[in-house]
Amino acid sequence: MNELTYQLLADVSDEVGSDLYGWHIGIAARTHEAEEIVQGRVLGYLGEMLRADLVGLGSIEADAAGRGVWTNWRGDVAELVERAAARYGRSDTVWNLLVTGTPHGVAVFEAEEARREAAGRDPWAHIDDLFGGIWDEDGKVIEPHGDEIVV
Repeated sequence: MNELTYQLLADVSDEVGSDLYGWHIGIAARTHEAEEIVQGRVLGYLGEMLRADLVGLGSIEADAAGRGVWTNWRGDVAELVERAAARYGRSDTVWNLLVTGTPHGVAVFEAEEARREAAGRDPWAHIDDLFGGIWDEDGKVIEPHGDEIVV
């Protein structure tokens, strides 16, 4: 597993979820790319991870009485990515488009976490340097296929 995939899975490994736009902010800071390029990149990562059942999507939606309730998004990957793109980065949906862990994704993450720990690496070292080790200070990818989802 490469560092990008590991860090994205780590971000949702608590099964609480992570704001999709948070990924955008971190990646934009590293790559120095235009907003629309970063959005395409993030939505591409999302689609790949959804296809591999590594992540899910969810949001808080109003029920019949107008109360906010958690909703796991359902549908095929293209529909989910399209729906995510419609909400992407809008101020009225910040913190309301969450990438969530799946049982498969959490298991894959935990296996990699254990492998890193067994190899003497701190599996949580990236917390202080989010998306570090993926792009250098000039926004260039450090490792081959480092900016792709690789399990």
